[in-house]
Amino acid sequence: MIDFGGTGRGTGAVYAASVSRAPSGAPGGHPRPDAEAMQIVQRTAASVAERPVALAEAFYRHLFAMAPGVRAMFPDDMTAQNEKLCRALLDGIRALVEPDRYAAQMERSLHRLGAHHADRYGVLPEHYPYVGHALVRAVGDVSDDWSSSTSAAWIWVYDWMAAHMLSQRS
Repeated sequence: MIDFGGTGRGTGAVYAASVSRAPSGAPGGHPRPDAEAMQIVQRTAASVAERPVALAEAFYRHLFAMAPGVRAMFPDDMTAQNEKLCRALLDGIRALVEPDRYAAQMERSLHRLGAHHADRYGVLPEHYPYVGHALVRAVGDVSDDWSSSTSAAWIWVYDWMAAHMLSQRS
């Protein structure tokens, strides 16, 4: 496990636990989050969606602090990138909230997105834990409703998304 340093909220320990507890049956052993996790994420996402710029800024601040080498993969002006991040995250949540309607399509989109990130930007599998940790920290920074259960639910959503983005590499 990568040592991300203390956040004061224990997300590193929760992140490690979520990765090891996921049952098999999906790419990398990461199934779609269950209804309880999605209820938590949906509730939190509502408050996060009201502050997309703050979420994106917090996410990239955490990511670049933990993995400064990835900064070169991004443009100097992060405005468009911030919008892409928020749109992708909210699309992923929608897919999981209504899995019968959206999840299969989202999984295919995530496969393509992962391949695109690898081919065009040089994103490596070892970058994904940093992204997940930065996301959990950013949501925690922006959300008014944060707990270890909230952290675990967001980690599960990220793990599901990342597993599909990485699945074309196997």
